[in-house]
Amino acid sequence: MFRIELKDKGNAPYTIENPSVFLSEKSIERRLRQGIAVDSTDLPIDPLYLEEIKLTGASIKAASKWVKTVTIYLSDSSIIPALKNLNFVDTLYCVWKGNLSQSDLSFGVVCNGVVITNDAERGHEYISETNIYGESYKQISMLNGNLLHDAGFRGKGISIAVLDIGFQNCDQIPALNFDQIKEVKNFTHKSGDPLRITESHGTKVLSCMLANLPEIMIGTAPEAEYYLFKTEVEGEEFPVEEDYWVAAIEYADSIGIDVVNTSLGYFKFDDPSMNHTHEQLDGYTILASRAASMAGNKGMLVFNSAGNEGNKTWEKITVPSDADNIITVGAVNAEGVIAAFSSRGPSADKRIKPDLCAMGEAAATISADGTVSKGNGTSYASPILAGIGACLWQALPQKTSKEIVALMKSAGDRYDNPDFIYGYGIPNIQNLLKW
Repeated sequence: MFRIELKDKGNAPYTIENPSVFLSEKSIERRLRQGIAVDSTDLPIDPLYLEEIKLTGASIKAASKWVKTVTIYLSDSSIIPALKNLNFVDTLYCVWKGNLSQSDLSFGVVCNGVVITNDAERGHEYISETNIYGESYKQISMLNGNLLHDAGFRGKGISIAVLDIGFQNCDQIPALNFDQIKEVKNFTHKSGDPLRITESHGTKVLSCMLANLPEIMIGTAPEAEYYLFKTEVEGEEFPVEEDYWVAAIEYADSIGIDVVNTSLGYFKFDDPSMNHTHEQLDGYTILASRAASMAGNKGMLVFNSAGNEGNKTWEKITVPSDADNIITVGAVNAEGVIAAFSSRGPSADKRIKPDLCAMGEAAATISADGTVSKGNGTSYASPILAGIGACLWQALPQKTSKEIVALMKSAGDRYDNPDFIYGYGIPNIQNLLKW
């Protein structure tokens, strides 16, 4: 697969004066509410460009209007000269190597959308008592997020997109109310239902927010609506996964998502020639990081795990956690001490990273078999904090996403003296309960 960087997006039959053609009503409303104008970055790529690419024999697997890229699969490298000769192509480079099965080849085109749904209904009534968090009590009380719940703010009316690898059995776990999962979508070149593949990282991540099993485990946003997007490919690691990530976050924007959690990070690939460097962690050089920052500019509240490289050779944060306009989340233990594995900052341009921390060592999660277990990783710290962010925004709907980011940072216990290990520290949400 190759990523094509375009010189421009062409003359697509769309205008910023009529955004309802390419943005949902909810997406437009979210912008209006925050005073964010629809601009040229919102305009899709000219369909004629996509047609010319397909006429060369290439198969389109993803496309980005924000960073002006098209990701293609080639079974015959002799097509490359024809692609390079297209007058709107700037650069073209490899982002994936391998063989696709026939079922994967015919899986569809990400930029046009492939919706995978499951109509199973499984509810679990919320019991509005306090101090019934069970195994998850420490990870929410550390932030005083339970006080948000006590005040009636549990994420209702807030939509959260979760970008991950797989969500095994999310429709079959009583603690996860499937009525609140509104869409499941696969953005990768691997066919298969994200609810059925044997990957449950996304299940555990989701449980940190959605779980609602009183006295056993309750997540940080148990009444929010969820959209589950598979962007990661199991069994391999290539930069094309960043293209899928970008496609997913753009889609999230277009349908009006409020909050995004992504417990993924990139720096090292199966082909070492494709690896990222520390110098590229400036929030702009890597396209996925640029897209993450743009998502913040579009009025979404974006949380990204810092990475688990703190005690390894890489040590630093990973892509796209170097992005601006997002909250990069490091992991601490139950005592509030940084986990050894939590990736360190700063960004290459010396911005504070991580931004905040939450419990990610021995954090309570729910596995694909429905059992509660303890897990380690910034992968869990991020959704724990994302759920709190969703509840806070529910409580303060007049605030913009950037104002919520600033508020959460201001509540950090290291706000006056931030560093590149804890960032602004562990936020005390009680300090923000002044509505």
